[in-house]
Amino acid sequence: MNILRRHFLLSLFVLSLLAAGCGEEPRVEYGDPAAVETVTSAWGSSDLQNTAESMTQSLLDSRWVSLASAPPKVRLRQVVNQTDEHIDTRAITDKIRIRLLQSGKVRFLADTANMDQVFEERDFTEAVTRRGDNKLLTDTDYIVTGTVRSIRKVVKGAADVYYLITLELVDPQSGEIVWADEKEIRKTSNNPKIGW
Repeated sequence: MNILRRHFLLSLFVLSLLAAGCGEEPRVEYGDPAAVETVTSAWGSSDLQNTAESMTQSLLDSRWVSLASAPPKVRLRQVVNQTDEHIDTRAITDKIRIRLLQSGKVRFLADTANMDQVFEERDFTEAVTRRGDNKLLTDTDYIVTGTVRSIRKVVKGAADVYYLITLELVDPQSGEIVWADEKEIRKTSNNPKIGW
């Protein structure tokens, strides 16, 4: 009986500790955005940063950019997500666009996501200035397109995910693919069972 009483009191003590911890506010801290994120095997911030850095440098090193007599005008198209998880592909293209613009070696034209705003501004400018010679938006030198794919395998708490990110630089006049590159990422995770 004495042992039963001790177990009962120990159980009450543990439950009181758990209850006390549940009422507290979560502790929030700032972290280094460039630090490697390893919370899960799903697509994360490190994958986004590494992909953008790799693809940007590859494109800047290509002869279509590095040997161009003037910075080429580029339009980004959507990077298609063909994985089984939500990946914000717009974040990939935004990060690549920013890095390319900061290099000064590429100029960007508005993409389809903000084209309505561009047309609205152009119509406004034309109405105010009464000029009909606004520059055409069809003088794109290249279009960037891409795809994100994944292969996921899960067996008894262990997961292996392989990501393949591809980008292409296309001449919109000829349809020729003048540059292409890929970024491969493999992530593994183990979820060991907790035993008592």
